[in-house]
Amino acid sequence: MKFRLRHSAIPLALLALWAGCSQDHNTAVSPPAPLEVSWLSTLPNLVLETTVFYPIQVQVSGAGPQDVDSVKAAIEDQTGQTIAQFFLYDDAGAYLHNDAPGFCDSLSGDLVANNGIFSRLVNSRFASATGDYHIQVSAWAQGQTAQTSPDTVIVAQSQPPQLSNLILPDTLASGFAPLQISLEAYDPDTPTGDSVATVEMRLFSPEGVLLGTPFMLEKLDKVLYGMTISANFAVGHPTGSYTFAFRAWDTFATVSDSLGAVTCMINLAPYLADPILPDTVIRPAPGDTAYFPITIRCWDDQTLADIVAVNIQALKPDLTWGSLVELFDDGQADVSGDTLAGDSIYTRIVSIYPSNLLGLYQFHFRSQDQAGNQSEIVDSLWVIP
Repeated sequence: MKFRLRHSAIPLALLALWAGCSQDHNTAVSPPAPLEVSWLSTLPNLVLETTVFYPIQVQVSGAGPQDVDSVKAAIEDQTGQTIAQFFLYDDAGAYLHNDAPGFCDSLSGDLVANNGIFSRLVNSRFASATGDYHIQVSAWAQGQTAQTSPDTVIVAQSQPPQLSNLILPDTLASGFAPLQISLEAYDPDTPTGDSVATVEMRLFSPEGVLLGTPFMLEKLDKVLYGMTISANFAVGHPTGSYTFAFRAWDTFATVSDSLGAVTCMINLAPYLADPILPDTVIRPAPGDTAYFPITIRCWDDQTLADIVAVNIQALKPDLTWGSLVELFDDGQADVSGDTLAGDSIYTRIVSIYPSNLLGLYQFHFRSQDQAGNQSEIVDSLWVIP
């Protein structure tokens, strides 16, 4: 019995070993992810012999940035002949590259290193003549190759757009009604496939300082571009002569001459009216406090957005000034006493103490807008015993 048991135990051990070996041999190995390369940004249409650089970018996926062997672009002319090649880099623009002098910048133009985005700055000097050129980018990594779809870029001689027939009033009155600014923008190369791409307007202060960011005009008709402005356009701009400057770009990024006009923009101070406060207030007994609301209506031709603050300050019976107190149009009745936000009624709850002087209090209501304009009116009340 012992002999048999010993011999029967050996096959069980071997069976366990064979089972383990069998399991190891059946472990599945995941194949590498397919390598892919796709466009993030392509070249615009280019003007022949321009030295302005434009970025091209591709995203490489399916391999880590460190596993990518190289990323290379090839340019073909109309006959299908490869006329230029250059590499793209994922190096944050930290290194100089001289693989394509003349039409590639020595710096790649890449922004972030090792993020899988490969970049290069290119101009049109790869082309010896006008025409259609095709660019395709290939990537190599871990024994795989991937390509983008071909992208076509047009290289041409480009004349700048022409601007004319500007319609803009000589004066923009305070609180002016909505009106349309318009002009005509025409590209002489339109018959050959070029066209106006964008038309912008820039606003300059009376001192010649650029104000804010450019305004983009909408295409209204074949060559007509415009935009509608209203009274809030003047928010924050003091009365003065402002320069409106217009430029246009075509699909080759060729820019027109500037067309401009000077317009007087008027921005009047906020209006104050209809103050409401008691004629008289009885000074409270010691230990008590008297409360009452003060309200005033304030509005601005350039809308309420132009109003910075509405304040009151009391000239006391002894001809000294009290503290400057701000009124609010915020609808917070339990805080400021105002019951409805945005109705041009500004409010504040004022308190009278037993220590207040008896006599006449003159309340100076003042308002100021973003252009620095100020207005003031005065009302009064008596504090009596």
